[in-house]
Amino acid sequence: MRRKIVTGLTTLAASVLLLAIPTPAHAVIGGDVIRHDSIQNLIIAKGLSFSPNGQGGNCDVWNKNGGSTYTYLDTNNNCSTASMNGKTYSWTVWNDTDVFTMQFEAYWVSMHGTWRRVGANVYTRIHDNENAVCELESDGVNCYVSYG
Repeated sequence: MRRKIVTGLTTLAASVLLLAIPTPAHAVIGGDVIRHDSIQNLIIAKGLSFSPNGQGGNCDVWNKNGGSTYTYLDTNNNCSTASMNGKTYSWTVWNDTDVFTMQFEAYWVSMHGTWRRVGANVYTRIHDNENAVCELESDGVNCYVSYG
């Protein structure tokens, strides 16, 4: 009987420990950016407003309406920015990512298979149902945007 009680308590303790291990909470509230290869100066932003309201920084966006369509460069939009340096997943910074950029270098974006070269500090818009995975490759930083 004692052995059964000890075994039961050991199993219970192990179960409690497993439940206590923190895992990254992946919120599906907004688009996510995933940073690979210790890329430096990848910046994300949220709270994108296309009418300057004096709050947040300036976010120049090449695809204001999302997708791979380039109509014009929409400048001086308000947004709140954060660096991804030291972070792999944008949801560890906040739940909603509206745009992302490489601060000091141009980068390549594959927007659902359509490629575009985007200038340094020019943001790419992603919608809530999109993810961007950025990797360091032989031609520089490449970011792949897909649904997910």
